[in-house]
Amino acid sequence: MMKHSPELTDIIMSLDELISACGQERQWVIALIEESIIEYDVPESEQFSGYQLTTVRRASRLSRDFEASVPAIGLIIELLDELEQLRQFKRQWEVETPMIEVEVSTLK
Repeated sequence: MMKHSPELTDIIMSLDELISACGQERQWVIALIEESIIEYDVPESEQFSGYQLTTVRRASRLSRDFEASVPAIGLIIELLDELEQLRQFKRQWEVETPMIEVEVSTLK
């Protein structure tokens, strides 16, 4: 049975619950862990969060849509995360940086 974490911000589940929730083979999920696509602090406790479930489901979609190997999925997720960070940085920069407009005729 899934439990909530003490902070009540996320669910906590076992490896078996994670595998059931994502609908993939056990070995495939273990491969994600071995490739550090899913990271967790204490492997012996086998406790996973809703965030990690989201990551597994995302990896599952990439695997299905692109027939990507587990190492390729790791790289794709890393690049997508980096792209999102750059987009957030760009949005923040655009808000904080005033636009300077110059008449083209004055540059001649």
